[in-house]
Amino acid sequence: MKKFAFFFALLIFAKLSYALTVDDVLKDVKSLPAVKITYPDKEDKQTEKYEIFNYDKIKAVQIFVLPSDKDEIKALFSKWYESGVNTIIVRCFHNNGDRFHGAKKSHIKEGVYFKTDEAPIIYDVLEEIIPIAKSFNLKVIAWMTTRYANYGENSFEPLIAFSLEQRKTIKSKGMNILSPTVQERILKIFQDLASYPIDGILLQDDLFLRYNEGFNNNTVRLFKEETGKDAKPELFFVKINGKIIYTDAFWEWRRWKSQKIAELVGKINKKVKQKNPSLKLIVNLTYEAVSNPKGALAWLAHDLSALKEVADYFSLMAYHRQIMDELNLDFYHAKQYLQAMINQCISTLPDAPQRFLFKIQVKDWETNEQINEAELRSLLSSASGIEHLSLAVVPYPPDLSEALLKDIFYKKTLSKNQ
Repeated sequence: MKKFAFFFALLIFAKLSYALTVDDVLKDVKSLPAVKITYPDKEDKQTEKYEIFNYDKIKAVQIFVLPSDKDEIKALFSKWYESGVNTIIVRCFHNNGDRFHGAKKSHIKEGVYFKTDEAPIIYDVLEEIIPIAKSFNLKVIAWMTTRYANYGENSFEPLIAFSLEQRKTIKSKGMNILSPTVQERILKIFQDLASYPIDGILLQDDLFLRYNEGFNNNTVRLFKEETGKDAKPELFFVKINGKIIYTDAFWEWRRWKSQKIAELVGKINKKVKQKNPSLKLIVNLTYEAVSNPKGALAWLAHDLSALKEVADYFSLMAYHRQIMDELNLDFYHAKQYLQAMINQCISTLPDAPQRFLFKIQVKDWETNEQINEAELRSLLSSASGIEHLSLAVVPYPPDLSEALLKDIFYKKTLSKNQ
């Protein structure tokens, strides 16, 4: 049975890694609503190097919405600490329609939960939460957006995409993260965030460029300057036997954009470490970054081989219910898929596998209900080697039982027979 599971996992990986077509991604790729680091700098060959050797194992709860009562927060943090949690990840951005932290209301529909001159401020959550967290010996990671950090401000350069259906360029959601002006704004926001006594920053999963995005004039011009090649849709997408497929030119374009995203991550890391040298920068990645690297490059311009040189940790959204839905897998085979991902994480960073923050889904995105504990125990009991990785449960709320949290973070009472 183990051999079958192993080969089945390989089969899934192989199936996802080849024969990618635009038709596949037109099914609407999901809206995606840390070691010494050397930062490459073409203008300055004597670039700074930040010496950071320690990669502590993160055991985190990712907080979507904080309770309103401070005593409730203290009780929560106390329980988490006693359950083996050593870190909280706190949402520091607010998009239109999000629930407010602490059930507080604000006339500001979009903004941030920390002090900055670069964005509207809902209120300062970090000022309230950091002292409480530290009193329970919990580290604090601030979770913050990049591409969607315009917060209703329309003066920043929008991202341009090419619509294959309409055969013309259109505006896409968010800012053009390859624009120097946009990057300057992003760097200022993160520098302000790093002024707080936090332990890390998690980049929201909006730091990506889809397969048809990035056709802004200045981006196209820069690509031409650096590669000597033209960036034109007709060079990237061709129809063969009724299907639109990616050309070799497309892959060169994607690799270039993935490198530009990695360079931006490096700039952010350099900027925040100027404020706080011990701060760790974590990049949010979809599960494809490990299980299907070619797909991740095509769909999102994510390349782990480039990112691992400029970031400290990698937050891997290994959400089993989402994987089951998107890949049409049953629970048994989803567990095998996650096992293959764990193995790949360990083999990718054998000297520091804890740089992967493996995120465990504890709430169903479709029903909005907590996943039952028996399912979560079964998931963790079959995940061989997961103890070598950093772990996070996503999201809070719901609040998991202390017994289950101990099973997750201590992994002492899980039965291999479950």
